[in-house]
Amino acid sequence: MTGTLALASAAFALVAAPPAMADPAPAISAAAALGHPSQVSIADTKRIDFASSVNGRRYSIDVALPDTPPPPGGYPVIYVLDGYGYFASVVEAARGNGNSPDLVVVGIGYPHDAAWFDPIIARHQPLPPMFASAPRFSVAAAFERQRDLSLAADDTTISGMKATGVNASASDFNGLDGFLQTIETDVKPRVAALTAINQADQTLFGHSLGGLAVLQALFTEPTAFHNFVAASPSIWWSNKLVLAGEARFSAAVTSGKASPRVLIAVGGLEETMPDLPPEMASKKAEIQAGVKGARMVGNACDLADRLKSLHGANGYTVSGCITFPGQNHGISVWPAIGQAIAFVARH
Repeated sequence: MTGTLALASAAFALVAAPPAMADPAPAISAAAALGHPSQVSIADTKRIDFASSVNGRRYSIDVALPDTPPPPGGYPVIYVLDGYGYFASVVEAARGNGNSPDLVVVGIGYPHDAAWFDPIIARHQPLPPMFASAPRFSVAAAFERQRDLSLAADDTTISGMKATGVNASASDFNGLDGFLQTIETDVKPRVAALTAINQADQTLFGHSLGGLAVLQALFTEPTAFHNFVAASPSIWWSNKLVLAGEARFSAAVTSGKASPRVLIAVGGLEETMPDLPPEMASKKAEIQAGVKGARMVGNACDLADRLKSLHGANGYTVSGCITFPGQNHGISVWPAIGQAIAFVARH
């Protein structure tokens, strides 16, 4: 569902989530038939809900704690954007086969309660058809993440959202800088209060709009994390607005003031027109234009090449452009998670 909820562009949203067909007697899901049980959990994890001291909005973090003694200097940490979608995958990638057993994994997301998601859904009525059968938490998270993980939206971007049936306006976007500040002010201290953390070995991981957020953090706060992993970043957003900070970042690198490690990855099929279901045939032209305009692979690889060409201080590393053949936007996050764990372990 995360590919749909990204709302990364009109094309990706329309392809990932075709409008629900009218059904006078909708079938009950297997989960609903059993009362949506929650009988499986991830060991050694903790959930913390809080209100941001920066923007006043509510968030939830899931923290996976290692079952190994802390290394000298404390545990390394990876902060995972869209944590409700990717937290479990990153935890298992780190723990599995001893890949990175001393890594603390922090998924950043939203509270799982009706008091949080009902008001958000109410503010965004009427909902677009693609959300007709989606869980209410997922619908609310889609709207909140598009604000938290985005810069200001230009008219073209807003028009693209409206093409999917989303009643979007400028106020629905541009929360990214406040969100990144929330990570520094509210998230990191809560994680550090749980156990010994290596402040010099922290990673930020994000996909799609989350990848855009990683790049914004890299360009504006290059010393806030040691590793920056941008998977399928939405560089196209608002006419590549995120790249406004690239020159300042480049100056910080070449002067030796910042020496982050950077990984940029993207699915090899993210510029390929997908097969469309019959009910989407009328949207083919718009989807083709969206795929072409987003230029997901080209933008990611061009940026990786530019960053790789910089001559920085010892430790400055750019690993990319890593391209996953045969993978589209919705699935490319999972091979990117594997690459991220290996990248973090190699430092």
